[in-house]
Amino acid sequence: MRAWTYLFGKSKKIEFIYKMLFLVFVVIGSSVSLGAVLDFSDMMILAMSFPNIIGLYMMSGEVKEDLAIYLKKLKANQLYKKVGKN
Repeated sequence: MRAWTYLFGKSKKIEFIYKMLFLVFVVIGSSVSLGAVLDFSDMMILAMSFPNIIGLYMMSGEVKEDLAIYLKKLKANQLYKKVGKN
């Protein structure tokens, strides 16, 4: 519900639409076979992976720069701050 209202706004009408869709999918999910439900959930997870892969590809340059900075700090032993009395 929180993700839905974040995407579409928070109002009674939007929340009602979400609840109705949820109820429809509960009825459909309870009336079809377990294999079909698992196949559908697998397809949805795959569908979510495509935008993530595209985003990772688009940000690959920034990730490469951040990795280089991280490795430089790691080799220089600058990643850990000493905690305690001075």
